[in-house]
Amino acid sequence: MELTSSEIRILSALSFNSEEIQNGNLTDKELSLLNEMRAVEKQLSFKYPSYTFEVTGCEPMEGTARDYNEWFYRPAGSENESAYIARTRMADNVLLITDDFYAVVIRDAILSELGKIVTGAGFPLIQSNIGFWEFFGKEYGENLPPMDVLTGKINAGNDIKLFLDGSNLKQSSYETAVKELEGSLKKSSVTGDIYVIILKNAQGDPAKDRVYSDSFSLER
Repeated sequence: MELTSSEIRILSALSFNSEEIQNGNLTDKELSLLNEMRAVEKQLSFKYPSYTFEVTGCEPMEGTARDYNEWFYRPAGSENESAYIARTRMADNVLLITDDFYAVVIRDAILSELGKIVTGAGFPLIQSNIGFWEFFGKEYGENLPPMDVLTGKINAGNDIKLFLDGSNLKQSSYETAVKELEGSLKKSSVTGDIYVIILKNAQGDPAKDRVYSDSFSLER
């Protein structure tokens, strides 16, 4: 069987059969992993046609509490070999593949909208970050609508961090400021787990210069 150098490297890292792998002689288990690897690359390319991907490694489910294999991958130009993860599992003899790359596609648009909402409500936003807990399959790719995710129409498990300038808050207390911010986000239909960090000023260090923090959750 013809294997690429990358496929040989990844399969060899998962087996004591490296010499046979280099010769293309795979066990049934190795062949199954190879097919999964190729299926992951194929689905990523289908979902995100503007990008080129390389699978870089695998953490099999054996010996863990997981019911899925984890495949590490990266887009062309990235130096981080484990920046992104795809998950594979069998269900009714069908290979199901989910991934987290949609976050790259929608993050900037969501942060831009969040910035408009927060500053438009009069809060001194320093910066915002967002992460997502969910993995999506074929149903959502490069055409995933960012606002559907922000408003919870599509549940991606939004995890939002908002950093505010404490020296420019209009409210009489930090608690009041966070409560009013919660109301503004709710009015704009933002959903997710929101963590608010107030720094002593706009130049404050996010780790060292926190004067107050609180969190709340907003549901659709």
